[in-house]
Amino acid sequence: MSMRPRLALLRAGDRTAMAVAAHSRTALDRPLAHPGELWVAVVRDEARILGAFQRARSVDRPVEGTGLDEVAPAAQFRRGSGGPAVRVGPGTVHVALALAHPGALTASDAKRIVNRSVRPLLRALTKVGALAHFFGRDWVSVDHRPAAWVGFAHDAATRRTLFEAFVAVRTPFARARPSFLGKEPGSLDAIVGGAISPQRLVDAILHAYPAAWDADAVDADVAADASAGAGEPDLFADPPWAASTDEAIGIVGAGTDARGVFRVGGDLLVSRDALARLEARAAVAAPDDVARLVDETLTAPGVALDGVRSLMSVRDVVLRAREAEPR
Repeated sequence: MSMRPRLALLRAGDRTAMAVAAHSRTALDRPLAHPGELWVAVVRDEARILGAFQRARSVDRPVEGTGLDEVAPAAQFRRGSGGPAVRVGPGTVHVALALAHPGALTASDAKRIVNRSVRPLLRALTKVGALAHFFGRDWVSVDHRPAAWVGFAHDAATRRTLFEAFVAVRTPFARARPSFLGKEPGSLDAIVGGAISPQRLVDAILHAYPAAWDADAVDADVAADASAGAGEPDLFADPPWAASTDEAIGIVGAGTDARGVFRVGGDLLVSRDALARLEARAAVAAPDDVARLVDETLTAPGVALDGVRSLMSVRDVVLRAREAEPR
């Protein structure tokens, strides 16, 4: 007779955007007392939270096909998951599901992290009156409009995993993007035409995950905000990408950072250690070997990658960045 998996529930209450970002950044490295740990918080201030591999100086640019500029709020932070920047405001619900490995609570692997982990969130949204669907991109659809961002952080070596979501209860999580396929993002309140209680949604989420996966729910203590800003990175230290290109999820870029280290990143979702291996190898490889290195590294067993139609995009930005920044 198999034992049911244990899922720690962290009811985080109202949190600053800084605290939410800090929790996200440490998600793959914190010790886990149980196979899964579900943190749910309500953001109480406005901010923009950048993806793990983005550069702030390459984010503010016109959105192709819309004529709209992304104007950043005053507060900006970095999270642990990849993907594009996300806007939060009072009432935004933050979901962070930390797992010992992708299949810790339900049948899954590195290629299906979001597909499996988003399902209880869809049920919770529907429970509070926002009929939700997921179509394989980095957002949840409510009435055919983007209403929540979803993504992941992952380490291929340790298999540690984070599924992350920002639910736009009152503040849309982004302006128009090509990846939204012409659909206008909005808040849940605006889309459903009535006020949705963030606390009621929190309750629904905390119920939906253990119920969906037949897990034993364990209430866990939540640390205070006191050290939330510890280790906050300087988002504007690095220059813009030396080379970038548009991909399914947004941009992919490459170039040296403020310390002169060659980096690859942008809006993609990828295992952080696989990306680090690619950066180290691609920085010194012969040009003819770059395509092979990209393929070998990013398609290796156990590596998670999403948001990129073709790895040729990664190869091209690496080569163009190296030409633009001769070493």
